[in-house]
Amino acid sequence: MRISPAGRANRRRRSASGFTLIELLVVITIIAILAVGTGLSAGGVFARPSGVSDAARLEQGIERARDAALLGRTVTGIYPRADGWVLAKLDSAGTWERIGAPLVLRGAALSWQVGGQPYMPGLNAPRAQDAPPIRFASDGRSTPFAMSVLGSATRRSCSAPNGEALQCDAP
Repeated sequence: MRISPAGRANRRRRSASGFTLIELLVVITIIAILAVGTGLSAGGVFARPSGVSDAARLEQGIERARDAALLGRTVTGIYPRADGWVLAKLDSAGTWERIGAPLVLRGAALSWQVGGQPYMPGLNAPRAQDAPPIRFASDGRSTPFAMSVLGSATRRSCSAPNGEALQCDAP
């Protein structure tokens, strides 16, 4: 190793600019913790939207089933439940396939009428070979049905008479 006139080794000195991986990970972790804490304290970032009532969610779910039938050009259906509903579609093999998870309305009770008759759904998951009692055809028509949602402070009724579009009373 050669020695310079000043008595130091002639080695290249490592550049001191930049951050190490550990330093970057520590900073990112601190920022993430602060972001989560801020979101939780604000309440609005992670909370369920309170402006959407159970009846409105039900209305949206039924419109989603109808739209899926219209846009997908396939038969879709709803399995009513005492605490919500399950959307399903008819696949090419002729069996009913669920679309997503069951939608459950917490703190609300539902009552259903299908084809003018009271429908008392069980809380068990429907079997694949069982056709849903409420079906939406690809032309937008459906099985005539009506339902009521009784929440803690509200009651809302909706119906699709004669297989037409869903009509709900004012909230």
